[in-house]
Amino acid sequence: MTGTTIAENTERTNAAHDSRVRRSPVPRWAPWSAAVAAAGLVVAVTMAVGDRAYLDQGIPYPGDGAAVTYALLRLIACLAGGFTLGPLVYALFCAVPGKQGRMDVDGYAAVRIAERAAAVWAVSAVALVPVTAADAAGMSLGTAIRLRALPPLIEAAEKPKAWIVVAVLAIAVAVLLRLVLSWNSLFGLAGMSAVAVIAPAVVGNAGEGPNHDYATGAVIPFTIALSMLAGLTWCLVGQQSRLGNAESVQRFALALRRYRIIVASCVAVMVPTAALLAAILAPPSTFVGVYGWLGVAAAVLLAAHAGLAWWLRHPVGRIETSGDRIDRPTRAESRTLSGVLAATTAAGIVWLGISVSTAIQPAPAFANRSFTALQVFLGFDLPHPPDLWRLITVWRFDVVLGSAALLLALAYLMGARRLRQRGDAWPRWRTLSWTLGCVGLLLVTSSGIGAYGYGMFSVHMMTHMALNMFIPVLLVLGAPVTLLLRAIAPAGRGAAPGPREWVLSLMHSRFTRLLSNPVIALVIFVVSLYGLYFSPLFDQLIRFHWGHLLMNIHFLITGYLYYWAIIGIDPGPKRLPHLGRLGMLFAIMPFHAFFGVAVMSMDTLIGADFYPQLQLDWMRDLLGDQHLGGTLAWISGEVPVLLVVGALLSQWAKSERKQAARIDRHQEEYPEDDELAAYNAMLTQLGARRR
Repeated sequence: MTGTTIAENTERTNAAHDSRVRRSPVPRWAPWSAAVAAAGLVVAVTMAVGDRAYLDQGIPYPGDGAAVTYALLRLIACLAGGFTLGPLVYALFCAVPGKQGRMDVDGYAAVRIAERAAAVWAVSAVALVPVTAADAAGMSLGTAIRLRALPPLIEAAEKPKAWIVVAVLAIAVAVLLRLVLSWNSLFGLAGMSAVAVIAPAVVGNAGEGPNHDYATGAVIPFTIALSMLAGLTWCLVGQQSRLGNAESVQRFALALRRYRIIVASCVAVMVPTAALLAAILAPPSTFVGVYGWLGVAAAVLLAAHAGLAWWLRHPVGRIETSGDRIDRPTRAESRTLSGVLAATTAAGIVWLGISVSTAIQPAPAFANRSFTALQVFLGFDLPHPPDLWRLITVWRFDVVLGSAALLLALAYLMGARRLRQRGDAWPRWRTLSWTLGCVGLLLVTSSGIGAYGYGMFSVHMMTHMALNMFIPVLLVLGAPVTLLLRAIAPAGRGAAPGPREWVLSLMHSRFTRLLSNPVIALVIFVVSLYGLYFSPLFDQLIRFHWGHLLMNIHFLITGYLYYWAIIGIDPGPKRLPHLGRLGMLFAIMPFHAFFGVAVMSMDTLIGADFYPQLQLDWMRDLLGDQHLGGTLAWISGEVPVLLVVGALLSQWAKSERKQAARIDRHQEEYPEDDELAAYNAMLTQLGARRR
């Protein structure tokens, strides 16, 4: 490494071209060659598996041309989704934003990659809707069109519907990327891209057969982490090609450091989730043939990404800033880093090809096996009726929400510990409230309550009420955003924004202000309750584990937003006065009471297309179980009010004490203040009237 001061480097940049950092040519061939290799892999796997992939599912073989077309379209959509999500993540967290939160040159370059990829993604997803419907029936697209079978095939299968979701979201992302460049907007578009990426995965092999509750939970974080790697790395290669003056070197140093953290985080997510998926879909006894070799290749690529995250910790190819000096890479180091990153991009693309190759054929664990109705619909058996002991001991760990509960509790405790080590006070009751909320989230989603909630409406309603009414109160009182803002130091003047600035930006965004509006929060809370259970939506969602997961996340978020508007401690948009918040709390009570009474008195079954198919020997009276669920909704809707009223009155009293203390201090400093005298006169007059 050679060192120069920033001032010297700036002068030399303005004086002569020789001062520019020596740049290595960008290996543009890497992603295209890898895409060709991935396409060849997909075609080879499709031809090698042949009709077995279809006959094992009990459907006819549509022919080589139709099978290859379907596989290649899925590969194009998968690559386009990855090169949409990855660059958006890069623009958000690796590139330094410009003025007023807008993207700088590096972020803009990443956004342009995402924009072009999103357009390809949208087109391929639209094409995949009819192609997937025909493939699921063992037909070619031409045959399905001639038979006029596409509409009923799309209606009957879940995979075409998933591609409809992808197409809608990809079109929205492609259009909006032409219109927005702010950090908050890109954050929302990245979230939409993540949802679109996981939609086909949750209706594939991971969502079928025994233990699909574990597999679905594992495939969601695994797919998100895998999809972003190739596009993320390619954006870093592009930024390296733009190195010039000292400022660009500093930006690249920051991007490289944050890129290393993201890659390490992705690897940390993918290792356990990939192991869980392999254990469920391709256990050692079936780990043979094409599927087994693809699994070995995936393991090698995962190890390569782990090695990359470790290699970037060493001085070779690393750029660091210290004080006013910049350690600039030599030509050899720059070439090495560029080559490694290009190879990493290629490896990520090939890995996406492997994921498509495994998705287009049934998992080995499903071959020559018969499943019970419960294993098909729930992923596990429930041979006995629930009692207190089984609700405590029958555990089905929720990979998404259960892991989130553990990670959130650990992060909160680490933040509180950092404040104590720094000598700052943090109320213990807040730590207790947050910890109890996380423990409640773990128990409700991962214990016997969560397991039996998949198969019984009454226990499902118990889960709903806990996630919507009880747990959000505890989490809101924990004030996690306030803790985060106090535990993490600000980036400093002139420095690139960090986690603290990102959170503040989201908290003060228009979208957050809209959701935290008391009227909007109340409407969402009520409409989601009635709209879910008194419409066909519940029947559509209850059949799938991802539907259960989506409902649970929705219950938790809507409850958190509602109680944040009432008893929230964290900073945010302006809230109602305390009396208005109390009225907002009591306004929800009649809606919950009426909902519970309505469910208790219904003669039609909610979830009539799902619960009878479970064939539970010990569950004979489904309508009685539904009435029990309505009773639980009616009773539990009133219980959290006591806790919330207590918290609200406590906050109100504390606010009044602060206001009184402020008035007293003002009186001591300004004894002749007319406003204060008028206030005291008003109090005297009110006292006289009472006497």
